[in-house]
This record gives sequence, structure tokens and C-alpha cells, in this order.
Amino acid sequence: MQVTVEKPEQGLEHKMTVTFPSENLNSAVDKRLNEIRRTVKMDGFRPGKVPLSVVKKRHGAQVHQEVMGEALQKAFYDATEQEGIQVAGYPMFDSLDDKDGEVTFVARFEVYPEITLPEFSGVKLETIKAEVTDKDVENMITRLREQRMAWKPSKSAAKKAKAGEQVIIDFTGKIDGEVFEGGSAENVPLELGSGRMIPGFEDGIIGMKKGEEKAIEVTFPEDYHADSLKGKTAVFDITVHSVSTKVLPEVDEEFVKSFGVEDGTEASLIKEIKDSMEKELARAVESKNRAAALKALQSIVDVELPKSLIDQEVKNLMDRAVQSMQQQGVKPEDVKIEAAHFEDEAKERVKLGLVLGDIIKANNLEASNEEVEAYITEQASSYEDPSEVVNWYAQNPGARSEIRAILVEGKVAAKIIAEAKVKEVSKTFEEVINTPA
Repeated sequence: MQVTVEKPEQGLEHKMTVTFPSENLNSAVDKRLNEIRRTVKMDGFRPGKVPLSVVKKRHGAQVHQEVMGEALQKAFYDATEQEGIQVAGYPMFDSLDDKDGEVTFVARFEVYPEITLPEFSGVKLETIKAEVTDKDVENMITRLREQRMAWKPSKSAAKKAKAGEQVIIDFTGKIDGEVFEGGSAENVPLELGSGRMIPGFEDGIIGMKKGEEKAIEVTFPEDYHADSLKGKTAVFDITVHSVSTKVLPEVDEEFVKSFGVEDGTEASLIKEIKDSMEKELARAVESKNRAAALKALQSIVDVELPKSLIDQEVKNLMDRAVQSMQQQGVKPEDVKIEAAHFEDEAKERVKLGLVLGDIIKANNLEASNEEVEAYITEQASSYEDPSEVVNWYAQNPGARSEIRAILVEGKVAAKIIAEAKVKEVSKTFEEVINTPA
């Protein structure tokens, strides 16, 4: 096999000319045609008895094209291995010449860039530290109580409705004195301040009492979903049937046991909640610090990115977005996305992948099977039946590979943080958990 490589003065695209004998190619075509001959069905012939010349006439061109394609791929990658070239993405075949017992083709392709890894001491970043306080646990217990709260109607006719309370109402809406479609309902439960209704509606009910009637004027937003109501002013006749306040359950034995705490004591519930919150917080802090380290790393590394890898990553991101939208009920024909929307993210992901790959290789970083198992066990501990999660990972090698990649990525981040100029910032549980990474 003869190979000639043309390297560019700038950029990553190379051109390679490869020549190889076509003897094996022709014999491979004949072999495949004979395989087809054994199974092909054709009028006038018994199975397996169709003459080779007939099979060749009907299927020869297609088989030759398939075998040629396979041969080109093999010859191309054999040539790159021979020349010690690392190909990024897929090659483009520009020309093909098959004559005089030889096949010659020209391929264009990109190579992986050479990356100069920085000293991590030049990286500047902020990391988070946080802890679960008694107040955080108290707030979590309050949330759990609110999830099981009940509405208690007031017995007093003088009780005025306040924000955070629930009213049962009838309402009839009119525009220019005419009742409009969808603007009336009876016995509707409404928590004041929930934002369920258009602006001004709930505010107009605050202060009303059981049995009271009132007319309130509101204006529909310009972006309201019904075109016929956008920007229109309406008058609603409101009748309040009841005013109810929230009643939270007591943290008693029954309440505690309902969360699977067998001894039914508040102290045990507090301990279990705190343990769970600390695990959740530790994961979130690690994730955010890892993301901060990798983002800071990207900012000080300059890498020429192969366009083929960017295009490939754009496609991956688009496919994932389409799949997500379809899972949410969007019809395929209604999915409107453009490649340009994903290009910046794709560039960041490709750049990070290339830099991480070189760092991992240079520092011989890897995640052991024991570390993978420990990670899975820790993640599974948050579920009702941890064994189901462990078994699922055991049966899904791809998911285990993702965990291994996360662990190795974490080791890169830990190395950066250990050597970088780090400013540690204290944050609360809520700030960490409720802020996107």
C-alpha cells in the first residue's frame, strides 16, 4: 500500500492519497455474489441454482459498491495507523480510481490538535463550602408538613381572606357587559397568592368574607393564551362561599412513621432528614466545584477545534433535544430547532473533551471498579429499594461507563482545585441546592 500525506501550513485538515492492489477486492466481490446466489430467489430457477452470471448482472454493481466502500474504509484506517495519524471525526473521499489492478483514492480528514496543557497553578476559581444547619432541617420538616397540610374552613363569618389562605368562590366574567366563554365557574378552590389566576384577580378577593359578593375589574395580559382575550378588560362578579386556613399536621408518632422511621420519634426523623440532606448537599457541592474547575480550565487553554467533531456534537445535542421534546408530547413535525442554537455548547463540550483527554492521559487518571461500585452504592442509598438501582447498573454497561467518566472527570477537577488559586465561598443549603450548576 502506497500512502502520501499532505499536511496543511495552518489548520487541522489533511489530505492523503492511498493506492492498494485490487486483487483482493475482486475476489471479495465474487465471494459475496456466491453467498447471494445460495439464497436469492428468481423466477424460473430453484433456490441456489441461479447462474452466477445472472446474479452478477442483477446484483454485481451494488455488491461492488459495498465491497469497495468497505475496502476504502479499511485501507484508509490502515494507512492512518501506518503513518501514525489520529483522525478526528470521519474522512471525506474526494476521488476514486480503479484500474490496472490498483485502486487509488484521495481522502480529506481532520486530525486531533496538539494541546499545550497549562500549569494548574495559573488557574483562578471560586469553590463552594456549605453545611446543613438546624434551621435547614427545620425548614425541611416544615415543607414535609406542608405537603400533608389540610384546609380548615373558618367558622367566623367575620373572617377576612388573606394571602396564603384558600377561598371557595363562584365567578362570572363579563367584557363590555357580555359574559364570555370560559369566564365563569362555581365552587372553585383558590389559594390566594398562588398566581393561578390573571394578575389582579386574587388581589381583588383579599379582604372578602364568607357570603360576600364583589365585582372586580382586571385586564388580561397581552401574552394571554386566548387571542380573543389578550389585553381585554373584564369585570368579574365574585361570590365567596368559605375562607379556609392551612392546618399543618403535628410531628407526632403517626407523622414520623409515615416516612418510614420505625421508632416514630422526632429525633430519629430529624437525624434521617439531616443525613439525607447532607448527602444531597455533598453531591451538589462536588458537582458545582467540579463544574467551576473545568470551566476555569477551559478559559486558560486555547485549542483549535476540529469542525467534524463540532458538527458531530451539534447533531448529538439536536437529537437529544428532539427526543426530549417528543417525550413531552411535541409532535415531530412541530419540532423547530436549528443547528446554530447548539453550536456554542458543542464547541465548549468538544474543547473540554479534548483537554480532559490529554490531562487524563498525561496523569494516568482512572477510576477503579471499586470506586465505581462505591459510587453506585452511595447513589442507590437515596432510593427506597437500593438493590434495584444496583442491579440496574449491573445490567447496563453503558451507564457504568458514564459513572466511570464522571469519577475520572472528578479526579481532574480535584487536581485542578488542589493546585489552583482557589477562593472558597460559603453558601447556604438553599443557595447550593436551588441554583443551577
